[in-house]
Amino acid sequence: MQKVFVTGANGLIGSNLCHRLTGLGYEVVALVRRESNLLGLRDFSGKTVYGSILDQESLSKSMDGAEFVFHAAGLVTFDNRRREELFRVNVEGTRNVMNAALKVGVKKVVHTSSVAAIGVPSAGDIADETVIYNREKYNVAYSDSKHFGEVEVEKAIQRGLNAVIVNPASIVGQRDVYSHFGILLRVLKGKKVVPYVSGGMCVVGIDDVVEGEIAALKCGRIGEKYILGSENISFKDLFEKIGEVVGSAEPNVRLPIWMAKAAASLLELLSSVTGKPPVLTKAHVVSATLPHYFSSENAKRELGFQPHPIMDAIKKAYDWYVENNLI
Repeated sequence: MQKVFVTGANGLIGSNLCHRLTGLGYEVVALVRRESNLLGLRDFSGKTVYGSILDQESLSKSMDGAEFVFHAAGLVTFDNRRREELFRVNVEGTRNVMNAALKVGVKKVVHTSSVAAIGVPSAGDIADETVIYNREKYNVAYSDSKHFGEVEVEKAIQRGLNAVIVNPASIVGQRDVYSHFGILLRVLKGKKVVPYVSGGMCVVGIDDVVEGEIAALKCGRIGEKYILGSENISFKDLFEKIGEVVGSAEPNVRLPIWMAKAAASLLELLSSVTGKPPVLTKAHVVSATLPHYFSSENAKRELGFQPHPIMDAIKKAYDWYVENNLI
């Protein structure tokens, strides 16, 4: 039985990956922090260990004996006020994971990045893995941290590590315990007024991401990047699909960008008072104004990636929230 080590095992990708890997017969060691929400790992039959990707010593000890590593841990937030924390987790943490993998001699690492680490293409083009990162000028801390996390992987590859990178689009699906995409389901549920902005994004279901990650382990080429996306969809059409599931109205109020920015500024201010994370941030709005459509042809060609319609993932995500009394 092949031993696999998964970081960020309680998160959306990590928890679904752990369940799928055990189902395929792998011996899975799941790394979580002691304060983590473990709802996504309910009924997980593998081994759970406590630790942190920021603790190099305990990380290496927990990873020792693993043949393969899925590095799925990371901080996901578009709140630029958390820039330092983003770089500590997504860059320094990734460096620690790669160093540990080299130290214990794992056979292969699959690093989970994001399409946010792909460069902005020319106007009207759809981005692929060849678009060089050029987002620094937009000051979106999350994107920058994911890019520089990839740089750490590339450095480790130069030192002899067998590693590949996957770049999932915005992920929809079950076990989203921290409500990243799931916040849309909760916010839009039952609403009669549904605002939206122009533009769109690339989305993908969590089941497709997991299959893409496993395919990258099996046949991904060292140093290669693979975008994992299902559909490039406008915000209006996406909100309409969500509305069909959660019972909200069709998108009916188009917000100009200046108004969205003003709303984001207000919500960030309120967040400073309440201590609760803002539903919308200025970085969210900036990201929404950039071309955010991506091609998964490389993953389809080299990994056999076959994504499903995003509506399937929306339904599964909603059913999971209902089942766990989270919506």
